[in-house]
Amino acid sequence: MRRMMISLSQVRTEGLPILLRRFGRWWLREFLSLFPENVAEMLSGRGHPSLVVVAEEAAVRLELRKGTRLIASEPINPTEAPTREIERFLAAYGLKSNSLAIGLRLPEEEVFARELVLPAQALGAIDTIVAQDLANKTPFKAEDIYSDYVATEQVDGKLAIRQWIARRQSVDQALLSLQIDVERISFISFGAADREQPASVINLQKGAHHHVSWAKRAAIGLCCSAVVLEFLAGGVRYWRQQQSIDRLEAEIAAVGGKAKQVRTLIEDLKEKKDALVQLRLRRSEHPGLIDLWEETTRILPSHSWLTEFRVSEAAEKQDQQISVVGFSSEAPSLVGIVDGSPLFRDAALTSAIAFDAAEGRERFALQAMVRTRAALKEAAGK
Repeated sequence: MRRMMISLSQVRTEGLPILLRRFGRWWLREFLSLFPENVAEMLSGRGHPSLVVVAEEAAVRLELRKGTRLIASEPINPTEAPTREIERFLAAYGLKSNSLAIGLRLPEEEVFARELVLPAQALGAIDTIVAQDLANKTPFKAEDIYSDYVATEQVDGKLAIRQWIARRQSVDQALLSLQIDVERISFISFGAADREQPASVINLQKGAHHHVSWAKRAAIGLCCSAVVLEFLAGGVRYWRQQQSIDRLEAEIAAVGGKAKQVRTLIEDLKEKKDALVQLRLRRSEHPGLIDLWEETTRILPSHSWLTEFRVSEAAEKQDQQISVVGFSSEAPSLVGIVDGSPLFRDAALTSAIAFDAAEGRERFALQAMVRTRAALKEAAGK
């Protein structure tokens, strides 16, 4: 399939309507290329049969054509009624004269051909321009001739016009000798019989035979509908993609809220974990309760006993301290005994020593700071 490339410079210089016509022709040509030749000719209107009456010097020949292809050819007796001969010839192929176009072929010297080149922008007014150019540059008058033209687009974008002109007098004389009324003729062709008919043809009944066939209309309709359907399909794809994007945005927003909650829980757990680690670390830095109890009972002399033992944190919340209350025969000496323990330091009485008559001992209250494990290791090293 051939591609049609259109640049922005072409849009500016040639105009959008011209490019749209070119695109339509290209689209129809590519669409018809998808079918077999006979189907493409039928869809484009070129597959309709036509009858060509060839007027030669000493004979008359009938040619049945379908598009540009010759289907059948037969000479007829010029002395017989041509109309009856035409009906007989067509009846052999199941056709009638009123069901197809009839044309007249004259020798090529009976036609005058001319060419001119127009810019692409003249496509919309080409009929007026060609008619004015014919009137201004040739001696022919419109009422004395039959004329027609074809326009082809050149590589550089310009329009090449080829026009054919035939004198009405020559045509009328040929038809008079054939006893055919001019109203029965749809077109005039020129040149040898083996040339393709559309190459040099003057259409006499443009309104009747240059209409667009139903098949061609259907092909054009299919082409246009294909374009419309493509745009609709693109719109549906865009709409579905937009719906998917909106749905994903809603899901992302919902998941984002849940993720924020999970992130908050994770941060709370992390804080609790850090607090627990700090607590375990702090406990690992200080002797345990059992260690302190065993050390206290070890260092107390036999004449002393305790009624209260309490472990608490110091005011700085970095060290531990013990507070003990009890009875002793020599209470003042307990300060030195506790200070001499490797687990305690800074021992001191917290209240005055009082003699308890019932126990026969001195009542005391004492507290001391607990050494950390690091301090114990350092003291052991010394």
